[in-house]
Amino acid sequence: MSLDQLIKRKQLTCLGLNSGTSADSLDLALMRIRRTNKRVAVKYLCGTERRFDPDMKSLIHASADAEKLAPEDTIELDGLLGMFFGRAARSYITQLERRGVKVDMVASHGQTIRHCPEKVKRLGRWVHGTMQLGSIERIAAGTGRITVGDFRQAEVAVGGEGAPVTVGAMHRLFARPTESRLIVNIGGMANYFYLPSKESGLKTAAADCGPGNSLCDLLCARLFKLDYDTGGRLAASGSVYQDLLADLTTDDFFVGRTKSTGRERFGPAMVDRIIAFGKRYRVSAVDMLRTAAELTVIGIVRSLRPLLRRDKSLEKLYLTGGGRRNIFFVRQLVQSLPRLQIRSADELGVDADCIEAAAYAVMGEACIRAESLPTTAHRRAMQPVLGRIAQPPHVTHGRR
Repeated sequence: MSLDQLIKRKQLTCLGLNSGTSADSLDLALMRIRRTNKRVAVKYLCGTERRFDPDMKSLIHASADAEKLAPEDTIELDGLLGMFFGRAARSYITQLERRGVKVDMVASHGQTIRHCPEKVKRLGRWVHGTMQLGSIERIAAGTGRITVGDFRQAEVAVGGEGAPVTVGAMHRLFARPTESRLIVNIGGMANYFYLPSKESGLKTAAADCGPGNSLCDLLCARLFKLDYDTGGRLAASGSVYQDLLADLTTDDFFVGRTKSTGRERFGPAMVDRIIAFGKRYRVSAVDMLRTAAELTVIGIVRSLRPLLRRDKSLEKLYLTGGGRRNIFFVRQLVQSLPRLQIRSADELGVDADCIEAAAYAVMGEACIRAESLPTTAHRRAMQPVLGRIAQPPHVTHGRR
């Protein structure tokens, strides 16, 4: 389907793709989006995941954690990821076609390799930015579908940090006029989305809270030779080392003004810092892990408390991301936020593992319509249309 044909259609079925900071898998979510009389109706149809093989996951993490990125390495990983995303999307599209479901377009967030929200001075100008890889041109070529991606760059161009960038999409998916909602994603990093009711008179808000799963996963690999702490059992067996926790909570993210963060801050460098501290003061491995897990919970709780003070109607906290399965995280949130019922975001009508992919599908459709969805920089004079469009190659049938 050509771009002009897509634009003319009132209803589109869009396949959203997302790979988070942890780089465990590619999530795919199929959304049906219909526009009538200036109203937009969205419906989650189905979703799945495609796991990265160990070599691809290692390459992603090596690139994300590298002190310096060689241009050749960046180009090659962009192509590899684009081909992987394209194959995964093509395979799922074929499955859906067998079930009589036609996919009109694809929207891909890509894989974040660098996130640099703090401004630095270069050549007399203050600059900041973010980088996601996974060539959308390769996805378009692999699927034969128009593909939208690179959503963060337009927000950066008008002064935002490029994250959290799904604010408008989350509002479209989950906001309700008579009920304020609070959603926390515990992925590689943790972030929240506050969607107020109309009667509250308050404004939608979103920001990163700090580390999610990644910091604990990295510690598990270093200290226990495990990919992750299943259910948070190891962390639950330890004790918080208060001096270490106090040191970690002085990190610039918790006392600064940025709304977003990543592995650059809560990644290998912080793991080195924790382990060095542990060796110096003879902190056990399980206590180091417990303290790092406590940092994740503290970051979330600190971020939510101002919202709870402003909006007394909030009663539930919906969790999404892999961290919702971490019994330790959930238990600590229950204890720290007794006013809230802690629930899975599955209750909101979208598979909680696919929520971010669903949000990018919504954003892809909005880009096709040249619609500006709200972002954290939305109060600025310029409101960006998020996303860049890649069109699939034309199929030729030989030359004359």
